Amino acid sequence: MAVLWSLFTPGLGQLYIHRVLTAVFTMVFMIVFIYFSNFLVAVHLIFLGNIQEATQALNPQWFLFIPSHIGFAIYDSYVNTVENNKLFESEQKKFFKKLYQQYRVKFPDLSNEV
Repeated sequence: MAVLWSLFTPGLGQLYIHRVLTAVFTMVFMIVFIYFSNFLVAVHLIFLGNIQEATQALNPQWFLFIPSHIGFAIYDSYVNTVENNKLFESEQKKFFKKLYQQYRVKFPDLSNEV
């Protein structure tokens, strides 16, 4: 789910996994890149049918940051979600082992599985 949210808007995947500071920086930088690339102006001009003016209005130096920024947001949300899931499984195993395991019952070791 975090990857899907990051596909829609960079930073929402980080919010989904409760990494608020990273989400704020990711969203702010996305807004900066959109603003300085004149992306919204170019989209508006395309809807009006002025493709030549749209390509002139678009600032490619700022526009080329957007795909890598989206890629970073997707990758970061995926990696941190996987690490959070590993941590949750480890803590859950410790919790159940401490409260419910009898001396002769053994939990399988899932740390070596991928």
